[in-house]
Amino acid sequence: MPRRQSSSGNLSNLSENPRKKMNKELTSNKNPNPHFSCPVCFELINEATITRCGHTYCSKCIQKSIEINKKCPKCNQSLTSDQTFPNFLLNELINKYTLEQQEKKKLFSTSQSVDENDPADNLKTFLASESDKLSLDNVNSILEVLTQRKVLLEAESITAQNKLLHEFLEHLLKQTELQQKELDKKVRLIKGDMKVVEGILKSVQSTCPKIEDVDKHFEKEPGHSSEATKNETGQLNAIRDEMKQLISDIGSSLPESNATSSNPTTSSITQSTTYKLRKQKMFHHFDDFVKCYYLNRNEDLHFQSSSDLPEQELMITDTNETTTNIQTPSTETPKTCKSLETFRENLVKFSRYNQLRTLSTLNYSNDNNVTSSVIVSSIEFDKDNEYFAIAGVTKKIKIFDYYACVRDAVVDIRYPINEMQCTSKISCVAWNSFYKELLASSDYEGIVTVYDVETRVRKRTFQEHDKRCWSVDFNEIDTKLLASGSDDARVKLWSIDCENSVATLEIKTANICCVKFNPKSSCHLAFGSADHCVHYYDLRSLKEPLCIFKGHKKAVSYVKFLNTHEIISAGTDGQLKLWEINKPPFCVRSFVGGHVNEKNFVGLATNGDYIACGSEDNSLCVYYKGLSKQLFNLKFDLQQPRYSGYDIDNKISSSDNEFVSAVCWKKSLNQPSNTIIAGNSRGIIKILELV
Repeated sequence: MPRRQSSSGNLSNLSENPRKKMNKELTSNKNPNPHFSCPVCFELINEATITRCGHTYCSKCIQKSIEINKKCPKCNQSLTSDQTFPNFLLNELINKYTLEQQEKKKLFSTSQSVDENDPADNLKTFLASESDKLSLDNVNSILEVLTQRKVLLEAESITAQNKLLHEFLEHLLKQTELQQKELDKKVRLIKGDMKVVEGILKSVQSTCPKIEDVDKHFEKEPGHSSEATKNETGQLNAIRDEMKQLISDIGSSLPESNATSSNPTTSSITQSTTYKLRKQKMFHHFDDFVKCYYLNRNEDLHFQSSSDLPEQELMITDTNETTTNIQTPSTETPKTCKSLETFRENLVKFSRYNQLRTLSTLNYSNDNNVTSSVIVSSIEFDKDNEYFAIAGVTKKIKIFDYYACVRDAVVDIRYPINEMQCTSKISCVAWNSFYKELLASSDYEGIVTVYDVETRVRKRTFQEHDKRCWSVDFNEIDTKLLASGSDDARVKLWSIDCENSVATLEIKTANICCVKFNPKSSCHLAFGSADHCVHYYDLRSLKEPLCIFKGHKKAVSYVKFLNTHEIISAGTDGQLKLWEINKPPFCVRSFVGGHVNEKNFVGLATNGDYIACGSEDNSLCVYYKGLSKQLFNLKFDLQQPRYSGYDIDNKISSSDNEFVSAVCWKKSLNQPSNTIIAGNSRGIIKILELV
């Protein structure tokens, strides 16, 4: 049977502190690494020197050995002083090793003072050396003290752990209570807005005639029994039935309505196909509308909740604002109702249309030379929306009659009513808003030309740009003024009455990609450039811009005005950005995820509420300005060769390289137009309508 070790032996083994043992090794004079020891002095090699026979020594040691014995101390080969060489690699290794040893010495010298005063080490040392002398009472006393100490340490540990948990739960509770307060505010706001809307519905119902009133109005005395009288009676009865149905619809559309409809059925308003589509679209973008709602109602949410206003005041005030056709007293509209009205407008306009419908398709180039480039670079309507001009890299500007194109939609080939041959590829065209016959163009040679469309005569030719000119635009207030932007980093201002430019705005650091005048100002101009910014200038002071809008990550290829104070910009970073000129930080919304734009000019147009832009996947995208998500997307059909002898090796581009390159929105005086014209890189033009 093996002999059990004595307890004193075990304690003596436990008393050996590895840290102290290592510290002794570090503080001893011996070199702990034999690989770095000199075979002569057995110390750490100093200035390592290698002999021709391959042995390494301290420099002084080998020199002294050569002077005395003229031999290698290891292999006894004869050596001279010129047969020894410095061992640079070993010197570097020894230096690194020495630094590491010094760091370890510092570390252990710092911890040594702590270890020497460590009560646990002292207790272990005492038990190891004096345990044989302890009596049973002493051992019991020590155990009792250690047991109490153990209980205290465990209690301290549990307390610390639960204190940390309590701190977390306390912070979480405060955060959740704040969220609950925020939710309570939102609930009160939503309930208040619901009361506003219900008040509007009830007010509309109260102003409508009752079914009994309609019956009384259409009651007639027995008349002649002629055929004409019978036809009139039938028409009047049909009108009466239609009016009664509308009254029933309005009454039954109210929440918890107490309308006195004689036939309370489900409202045809809520059952109509149009309403269902709008409702479906609303729920499809519900999360976006939630963000839009709180964005519009943010001020009221944090400063003045709807619940703070009396219910009647809310109902009456919003009713007066919304139902302007009803004869009710007009009162001042509070901000609460204005912001709610803004959101209602966004909701209605976003869901107004259901699809893009093609009215007509035509081709920019009607010849069979498909191997030449036919990219459409610009499409613009004239001031009366009767004609539109198409220009591109074919060096031609073609004028089409809009109504003829729409009327003859079944015709495959349509010819322009006028055509102008240019000397270079056209980048942009712009109609004059006062002189119907004037059309300006910019081209790849930096030339700006003003044409008389009726006579096809060049009225003015401006040649001051040094490089390609990308954009040209007429001022709508000062109709003789036009601006152009070029790769020479300059914006030039021209007058159709002058032969030379009237002013120059030079950026110096970046190419100018687009220029656009504010539609209601004669002196405010915006332009986009390759420095990723939109610049906005007052032409009366060209030294400094009014503001610079920063946010795009690549060149800004288009800028358009939605109105006098909102700008939409497009960049080759694939983003559209909406800027509010008078409200820093200016960027209201970014439109992403719908179109693709990394390298080409894809076209941008707006009618004030809706935004249309091209895409490098050969599609047209439509956005509503109040929501960042895409509204519609229409893919252009892939165009096949128009004759049987087409050689596939000569194909211009694959379908992957086709892109929509130009977009124009038909103008309208009374309300935003729903007609768009778009062209792509294969010269295909589509006239589209939002329906």
